[in-house]
Amino acid sequence: MTLTCYCGRPNSYEECCGAIHLGKQKAETAEDLMRSRYSAFVLADIDYILKTYSTKTRPVNQAIEIQEWAKSVEWQWLEVVRTNKGNSLDINGYVEFKAFYKENGTDQCLHENSFFEKENEEWVYVSGQYPKEEAKPKLPERNDPCICGSGKKFKKCCFGKVKGNN
Repeated sequence: MTLTCYCGRPNSYEECCGAIHLGKQKAETAEDLMRSRYSAFVLADIDYILKTYSTKTRPVNQAIEIQEWAKSVEWQWLEVVRTNKGNSLDINGYVEFKAFYKENGTDQCLHENSFFEKENEEWVYVSGQYPKEEAKPKLPERNDPCICGSGKKFKKCCFGKVKGNN
C-alpha cells in the first residue's frame, strides 16, 4: 500500500486515485480528474488515460506510443499550480500543473494548462497548452563563486540549498 497517492495527496493510492481508476468514486472536480490521470500515467494505465479523454480529442491511434512513453520515464512528483473553475457545479475548467519526471536520466518537467469539460456528467480531458516559461536566472556552475557572497565555491556552499537544483 502506498503511503501517499502518486498525485501528491496525503491519502493512499487505494483511497484516492485508485478508487477513481476502479470506478468506486467519481472525479468530483477537474483537478481530481487531472490528478487521477497523472497517477494513471505513473502506472501506465492506458485504458484509464484514453477513457478520460473527451470523445472529441481521444487519441486512439496513439495509445501504444502514449503507454510506451509513460513506461519509459521515471515519474517524480506532481505540482498543481492553479485551477480556474472546474468545480462540481461547473461544466468546464482549467488546471495548470507541472509533472516532474526523469527521462533517460535527465530531469524533465511537463508544464501544462489543461482544459477539462463534462461529458455525460463526468469530467474529461479535452486539451492542453504549454504556458510560456518565464526566463529563469542561470545558476552558477559548481566551481563558480557562491551566489550568497560567502567566498566559497558554489558546490561547497549553497549548491544543495537552491530549490530545483539537481
